Amino acid sequence: AAPSTQQPATFFFHKQITKTLNTITTNLWANTTKSWSATNQNEQRTVSSSTPGIWHFYSQPALAGNTTLTAPLTFVLYFSSSSGTGTGTVITGNLNKITSSGSVISLAVGSLSSAPISSTLTGYTIAITSNTYQIESGAILDFAITVNIPGSTSRTISLYYDAPSNSSEVSINFQQRVGITSYSSFNETGVQTGSFSRNWTAISRQVTLRASIFDALGLYDLASIRANLTSPTGSFLLTNTPLISVQGTDLDYAGTWSLNWTYPSNDPSGGYGSSLGATDDGGLYMTTQLSYVVFASWFLNLQALSLGPNPVPVSGASVTIFVGSAAIYNGASDSSGSVSPQNIPLPDTATYTIKTFWQGSLVNQTSFFPRSSLTITLHLSIYQVDFSKVFQDGNGNPLPYPPSSIQLSYPNGTSTSLVPTGAYLLPGGTYSISTVTWMGVSVAPSPNTFNPMNGLSRVSLQIYDLTVLVVGQDGTATAGVTVSLTLAGETIIQNTTGSNGILVFRDLPKGQYVIVVSDQSQTVRSTVDLSQNASSKIQFSPAPSSWVTQSLDWILLGAAVGGLLGYGEFYRRKHPYKEEPLEYLNSLTSGGFHDGDVVLIEGDTGAGKTTICEELAYKSLQSGNPVAYLTYDKPESTRQQMKAFHWDTFEYEQKQQFQLIGCELTKTLGEERGLGVLENFYDTTALDLTISTALFQLSNEKPVVLVDSAYQLVERARLNGLANMVLDTSARIKKMKGKFFIAVTKTDSKSGLAELEAAVDSIITLDTTTAEGQMFTQLTVKKMRGRKFDNRPVKIRVHPGRGIVFLVPKTAKNKHVSTTLESMVKLGKS
Repeated sequence: AAPSTQQPATFFFHKQITKTLNTITTNLWANTTKSWSATNQNEQRTVSSSTPGIWHFYSQPALAGNTTLTAPLTFVLYFSSSSGTGTGTVITGNLNKITSSGSVISLAVGSLSSAPISSTLTGYTIAITSNTYQIESGAILDFAITVNIPGSTSRTISLYYDAPSNSSEVSINFQQRVGITSYSSFNETGVQTGSFSRNWTAISRQVTLRASIFDALGLYDLASIRANLTSPTGSFLLTNTPLISVQGTDLDYAGTWSLNWTYPSNDPSGGYGSSLGATDDGGLYMTTQLSYVVFASWFLNLQALSLGPNPVPVSGASVTIFVGSAAIYNGASDSSGSVSPQNIPLPDTATYTIKTFWQGSLVNQTSFFPRSSLTITLHLSIYQVDFSKVFQDGNGNPLPYPPSSIQLSYPNGTSTSLVPTGAYLLPGGTYSISTVTWMGVSVAPSPNTFNPMNGLSRVSLQIYDLTVLVVGQDGTATAGVTVSLTLAGETIIQNTTGSNGILVFRDLPKGQYVIVVSDQSQTVRSTVDLSQNASSKIQFSPAPSSWVTQSLDWILLGAAVGGLLGYGEFYRRKHPYKEEPLEYLNSLTSGGFHDGDVVLIEGDTGAGKTTICEELAYKSLQSGNPVAYLTYDKPESTRQQMKAFHWDTFEYEQKQQFQLIGCELTKTLGEERGLGVLENFYDTTALDLTISTALFQLSNEKPVVLVDSAYQLVERARLNGLANMVLDTSARIKKMKGKFFIAVTKTDSKSGLAELEAAVDSIITLDTTTAEGQMFTQLTVKKMRGRKFDNRPVKIRVHPGRGIVFLVPKTAKNKHVSTTLESMVKLGKS
């Protein structure tokens, strides 16, 4: 570009062929070139005091462009005289402008007084401090010199010019007179560009450096235009190489110069730089620079794989390539992990950043500089997790098949439901398995957190085995009866007992089950809270068989023993227990439970807690006491179980004396009567409110409240809240002279049971035990606050039509039978 500082130019006087310019015809001209004549030129004038000596030299060619001149303006003139002119000599320099129409306009005048001219060649300088003047294109300058001498004697004065030395000239300062307009690189088709590929053919690898320069005096004033070219390493490829004029003549204002350079295909990629220098006739030097890039395009292919010991292709990964902060490419991986589109052309002139996103998370960031075509494997921070083999039951055994679904919470707070039958790809981070569904029940013990980067440890679920033993009244195994399991009102499995009377139901979700044992003649129900591997013994009396099919051994044995001991003693030995109803419990508790008592019924799973609660409820109703029964089972299932024992509560429900309250988890729309449902059994506030509402509606005195079971309450409620709820409820019931029964499983939280035991008045325990290979249940009175009680264990069983019966040992009225007789009895049995 043109400098904004002053640009001087020196006009040298020359004698040329005669020409006419702007109406001026002469052979005395001035321009900036130094094309000297072979000999020194001079122009003579005869001068006297009345006739001054005058010389005119005109600039040519005409100005090619508009320009501005300013101070200082200096005439340097060389004179000699035939004889001395004396001190009165005055030399005047005058600068005029002559327009293209021939009008003469004076611009600046300066003179030198007391400037005697002698016969010796002498130089004279006239400095003019002028104003600023505009010179338009097409005008010429008139350098007029006038010499005035004193006296009457004529002298011959010579003005010398057009020689390397003693050459008269005029120096003028211009502004924006000359400059470089542009300096650019072009390809071989003439298109301006700053990028050139090494992949192109030899012809296409030509770089043209092109400069545009202007000069208001005319292009003749430009003396030299040269360029240097450097490689990316800084080495010189071209040094002081001249550019060739391709446009413009000496008379033109602007022109174009160019230089061609063809680079080899093996030249290094990178930035190339060129410096341009332009010099005019007066030595004014101007410079500018350009740069361009030579590159090679390389094809890039990408493949997305997971991390871990066995990487697998990742489908659906979003891949973006950046140069700095600018995205230049975006694609996605397919099922093979290949990122499409493929063969991405990338110049080797930048460092690229590849960012890969998966489900909104940045899972890989790779930087690279291409030096050849290649395929890059993007190892994403995504890991394959196989859920199908990670879950096990509560005992650490593998499951026969995966759960039906799991709820997986992601690091960003979102969650989704997955079917854990295979492998999933997950980014690194903290995940949580909040729900695992098995047979329609959530069996996750607690949220299980993991990071796929570290693998997934095995997860033990609340899935257990249940063993059911069905025996007859004599304790022997009962075969051929149907056993079904009901959970939350739905029958989930059933089977038939074999010869040993045992059925093992494997891989059951946690929960309170109703065990239903049935044949064509009767049905027996029992409940079990399954929170670990459990077993349940159920007494069942099938329909009696014909006398014809009874054991011949027993007939013969009966006859033999009857003859020796009498039939009564034989019957007592075969039936050593007397069956007593539930009221027998009064004899163990010094007359039964008193008004205001809070009773805790602790028992093993399947020991008969629910049956005791149901019978207590029904017999309380028969005694005229209103009853509120809170059950974890479905209310309708409880009604059906009670009906099986002939304890029909319909009449009492119609009179609003019996309120059956189920848990939210067991609710079926439209089936509830009474108070409806309780949202959960472990919220002590909700439970307390429900009991309070029930007591309000059961406005009669002496209400009976039963909670069956408090398993959820003991397992999950806060201990102080649990104790306070029991104490508060107990206080209200005592005022109403009622009773409060709470059934719990003995496997519940030890600390929770301790809190309950301390808060209640009485404790009854039901223990399932084994003796001589037979399973049976024993009832023991463990606590009676302020009263004596019998704490000896008594066998009990569930009678299909009578409910709970006590098996009380009979008192022998005869003497002990001899060993021989006992051997006979044993032999008969065998």
